[in-house]
Amino acid sequence: MKTLIIGAGAVGCAVAAATANAGMETAIIDTSTVADYIQENGLKRTGLFGDITIAPDRLAIYKDYDQIGTGYDYVIVSVKTMFNKAVAADLAAHREILSPTGRIVIFQNGWGNDEAYLEYFPTSQVFNARIITGFEKLSPGVTNVTVHTAPILLGSLHGESIQELEPLADAISKSGIPSEISEELEQALWAKVLYNTTLNPLGAILDMSYGQLASSEHLVGIMNKMIEETFAVIDAAGYKTFWKTAKEYQDVFYGKLVPDTFAHRSSTLQDIENRRKTEIDTLNGCILRIGEKHGVPTPTHAMIVEMIKGIEDIRCQ
Repeated sequence: MKTLIIGAGAVGCAVAAATANAGMETAIIDTSTVADYIQENGLKRTGLFGDITIAPDRLAIYKDYDQIGTGYDYVIVSVKTMFNKAVAADLAAHREILSPTGRIVIFQNGWGNDEAYLEYFPTSQVFNARIITGFEKLSPGVTNVTVHTAPILLGSLHGESIQELEPLADAISKSGIPSEISEELEQALWAKVLYNTTLNPLGAILDMSYGQLASSEHLVGIMNKMIEETFAVIDAAGYKTFWKTAKEYQDVFYGKLVPDTFAHRSSTLQDIENRRKTEIDTLNGCILRIGEKHGVPTPTHAMIVEMIKGIEDIRCQ
């Protein structure tokens, strides 16, 4: 089978290492100098699930969509969410990249990331992944797995058949990272949105790990308010998640999820440290937009968004 990974960040490189390791024909497109590094040195994944090294001759590296061949079974989107509109337009202009039964699978944080792709492709070709595994870049082609609390889930938000995603899930699992298909992806993605929007930006603002945030009763109070606001948005919009109340989720959040990822430093913090714009608009910013649409106030999320944007103004120019 053939897999194309769009974006050579920490997640993209980890998925590329998994599919290549499983024997899939694997290609990466990235316009940065990371592509040059991978073309010369290949990929390496380290951390919790052991080391995997992929020689450069086992990968195809592209910098332009015109260079890519045809008939890919999976196109993995792992770029930053602010690039989705451009990537969707590029794929639409090069439809031959996807085989007739090819699937786009979005490996990103946040909610609503599929909207840009659904402007061009049917729901039968657009799928999502839920990831609660921490990845960090050690060097351009080296990704380290730092934390893991649940399998990577692959599925549809639109009721489409997901059996065709099984080979991709199997490939990721064979590399050591548990992965499976799921009929409950909406619930799982909202669980991830709850987790990300509560921990990710606040950890970036305060330069703290997730465990450090939960060690302060003052910060726990802020996080509880964000969780309560997110649940109000979920209820008003008619979305589904695994817990009936904010209190039910908080028990799992502080009892399992945070302890499992105690030492993790958020991707938003990593972006700021590298002077890159963050994905705040598709994280807490998404909660604001849905809240506004349904008349649900989200003042704590609004404060977090403004603080991150203020940091970006100073540090990410």
